[in-house]
Amino acid sequence: MRGFRGRRTLWFHRKTPESFAAAVPVFPHILRAAIAPLLIGALLAARPTLAEVTISAGDQARLGVATRKLVATRHSTETDAFAKVLDPEPLVQLDSDLATAEAAATASAAEAARSKALHGDNASISAKDTEAAVAQARQDALKVDILRQRLGLEWGPGIARLGEAARGRLVHALSAGTVALVHVDTHNNEGQAGAKYVKVDIGDDSVRGTVIGPARAAEPRLQSSGLIVQVAGHSAILLSVGLTQSAHIESTTAEAGVMIPREAVIRYRGLDWAYVRTGPSGFERRLIDGPVPESDGFFVAHGFAGGDEVVVSGATALFAAEQSPPVKSK
Repeated sequence: MRGFRGRRTLWFHRKTPESFAAAVPVFPHILRAAIAPLLIGALLAARPTLAEVTISAGDQARLGVATRKLVATRHSTETDAFAKVLDPEPLVQLDSDLATAEAAATASAAEAARSKALHGDNASISAKDTEAAVAQARQDALKVDILRQRLGLEWGPGIARLGEAARGRLVHALSAGTVALVHVDTHNNEGQAGAKYVKVDIGDDSVRGTVIGPARAAEPRLQSSGLIVQVAGHSAILLSVGLTQSAHIESTTAEAGVMIPREAVIRYRGLDWAYVRTGPSGFERRLIDGPVPESDGFFVAHGFAGGDEVVVSGATALFAAEQSPPVKSK
């Protein structure tokens, strides 16, 4: 299962001195006050700075240095969540009961109308039989109303708003295994308001689902009311009933930034870096601040801009040249 992404999971990419200072609350107050400045000072001293390296065009060709221009893009932030696959059988049964009740209500309403007409024309049907037919029609109509209310009470307003045809298609797809319903939860409902799409992890990949609406059954451990999400496609069959997966709620607001290719990233002193061309022979190693991993690279909102040329081949050779001591002329 792919690990969670988002603000809370990117700490390992950028361990700041302040984060280490905040990680000492287990010590007594006096001891923490004494140790925290030492940790901050040590980390500031060891933290690498931006560096430039100059290498001739001929050496670039010999070392296989190649660059790629970054393209400005927008990226929706995500909130980590849990997704539990729901059992569709109660919904299938409720839909069947509702269809049966609607058919009975239609028939009894027609019978009541005929009884009223016959009783009014020549009294061929007694008042008692007419009243019984009318009462049966009302009773059948109440059954339909109760079952429709159960849709909202048990499955939320999103499914309750579906028309008969749309609900029938959903039930058929659930039975065929081409659609799965999942209950998505976050701590204290974080990121749920206005959410439209959720990514549910399946193995090393993820599938995008559509939010149908809020759920009615809460997750007490997370204090979350949750969302009902519909996942469609060939991956839906892999979401077995009761399976719990990691998920990511997409924000409705997109953040501007760039997507840095994976081949451009190098690791140095526990941080992510990329080389950016500053001239025909110059390159600058820049910190990748707060990268958000995606299938085609890392989204970064700061420090890089569209049009920047990042090194996608030969970055290790540039790093070696940067770290090599200058050759002293005789």
